[in-house]
Amino acid sequence: MQQATFRYDINGLRAYALLLVVFYHFNLPLFHAGFIGVDIFFVISGYFMTKIIFNNSRNHKFNIKVFFSAIFIRIVPPLLFVTLIFYCVSFFILNPGDFQYYCKYIIKSLTFTSNISLLKEADDYFAANSARNLLLHTWSLSVEWQFYLLYPFLFILLNKAIKRPKGLIITLSLLLLSSLLFSVYQSTLNRAYDFYMLTTRAWEMLAGGLVYLFECSRTTQQNRPAVLCKLVGIGLLVVSLIIINEKDPWPGYLASLVVIGSSLIIFSRNNRLRFFNNRLIYTLGLASYSIYLWHWPIHFFANYYLPHPSTLTNILFVGLSILIGYGSYRFIESKSIAWAKRKGQLFSFSFFLCIALIFIGLADQTRKHSGFPWRGGESYLSVINKIKMPSPENGWCFYSIATDHQLSVGLPGVQCKIGDTTHPQVKALLFGDSYAGQYIPFWHKVGEKNAIQIQAVTTNWCNPSTGNDFLGPRTSPAYQQCLFNRHYVLDHISDYNVIILAGSWTKAFANPHAVEGLHELISRIQQKNIPLIIMDEPYQFAENIGDRYKQQLWRHHYFDIRPYTSVKMDNRIKATSQQLDQLSANTVQTLHLRRSDLFSPTHYAVDDIPYSLDGGHISVLGSLAAERYFIAQGGNEKLRHFLKQ
Repeated sequence: MQQATFRYDINGLRAYALLLVVFYHFNLPLFHAGFIGVDIFFVISGYFMTKIIFNNSRNHKFNIKVFFSAIFIRIVPPLLFVTLIFYCVSFFILNPGDFQYYCKYIIKSLTFTSNISLLKEADDYFAANSARNLLLHTWSLSVEWQFYLLYPFLFILLNKAIKRPKGLIITLSLLLLSSLLFSVYQSTLNRAYDFYMLTTRAWEMLAGGLVYLFECSRTTQQNRPAVLCKLVGIGLLVVSLIIINEKDPWPGYLASLVVIGSSLIIFSRNNRLRFFNNRLIYTLGLASYSIYLWHWPIHFFANYYLPHPSTLTNILFVGLSILIGYGSYRFIESKSIAWAKRKGQLFSFSFFLCIALIFIGLADQTRKHSGFPWRGGESYLSVINKIKMPSPENGWCFYSIATDHQLSVGLPGVQCKIGDTTHPQVKALLFGDSYAGQYIPFWHKVGEKNAIQIQAVTTNWCNPSTGNDFLGPRTSPAYQQCLFNRHYVLDHISDYNVIILAGSWTKAFANPHAVEGLHELISRIQQKNIPLIIMDEPYQFAENIGDRYKQQLWRHHYFDIRPYTSVKMDNRIKATSQQLDQLSANTVQTLHLRRSDLFSPTHYAVDDIPYSLDGGHISVLGSLAAERYFIAQGGNEKLRHFLKQ
């Protein structure tokens, strides 16, 4: 098959890592921890990068331009091919919103910044809504590429500064330990950051690099218990598959089991074990990159047409992913590398770079034109324009500074006034995060009918509180806006006749600091003798309902919401509502608006269109429908009676 120096064991490990990831994404039984395959990939990458850099540096043959162009030619053509194919497919299949979102991630994937963009969106890799991203899996390529950009310079610098190999090993070990400790720290602070960022992933690749440096040591060459290392390594990976699940902070300290296990397998240099050296595993290992690129888009479209597939169906899609991925390896990945060798590295690099830049330009134009909504016609546009958050772009004023980069931190974020703004008899404050912002259309209509002017002070992840607690990434400008909002509210609290609090209570109640800040806020309100209204969260779904509805509308299919209801999530929201009941009962002059006051139990707003925007929030249309339902349930009389007390 290959020359004697070929590492069948590493190639086999790569094949099994691939299978773990693919089986996990297709929800095959027993592979609930299959995501550890990516961590194995990282260890392997660190090993080979160190081998290339160390050997060429030692022989004075390392050329940084050759290094980067070789990696570019290895990685970009297959990625470019996959993204281009699915651009064409998406043009005919995806609705404008999904197509626009896909084009955004074409740009992010080809510039190797997917992980950063996902962090800014605070997108949990394990959350149901992550399935919306056709290029979600490219986050790992971005992390690897960022490592490739930095590691050669760091390694060469250390290699020159530290002449002794042991000193280099010690220094890299300290860097590994620093990255690992930072990962453990971030796992309790910001799960999305811990998962997606290079600083919390670098230790996994550095572990692979240290394995190679240890291999070069004469001592370890002479005293390597190969079979024992390999068996212990396999054992650690099996244990990881059994004990790890999606709820665990990741990577964190638990990932050390996977990293140590992978490192031991590589360190053993045992090519004879048939488990790692047979024709099937050999082929899967060679084609692993292309199969990895193809499997997630295939999963995406499988989920698009079959939201609840059987295990057998998923197995068939696994086979399809492997088959198409292998074809891509044979005819795209291998051919592009061979073509580059014939044409020369510089020419090939320039050629593929030009193609990538042209395609990025096309994707950017598609993104700027909102995914070409003209493809759906006027009837489609009239509906989807209402299935949005109430932001300035559609005439409302939720201050979504995390997603609208034209907004700035400060006073503009607290200037939203709705309801009766001409001759109000009551001045109210709506304060909270996006789960408060979603109610802006609701309170606008209620305010108009009851002579209430409502000032909405809302931004992303800013739960009602007086403290510094925050439900999103503190790197987002929303954090600074949130602190501004809280100071503003405390400074102007006496200006209002009634205060309305709404938020992502389920997340807030899981955070002790958020609970403490909420109680302090309520105490301040009570001291001023101001009536308080607390609003429930809407019904929560296991999937992005708005996207599911748009997909069915785009395909002219009836949308049945029932398969997406979740008893588990509903019970969690009910438990949160009971906590709000207790909070309201212990607080004077407090009205608790429950889900039953606001939302039809059918979950439909009007004309079979759901309330839900994304499985959590409600849309503009849902918010307006909630107002109509509230009025029909006698909500106006209930509100007026409360305000007269």
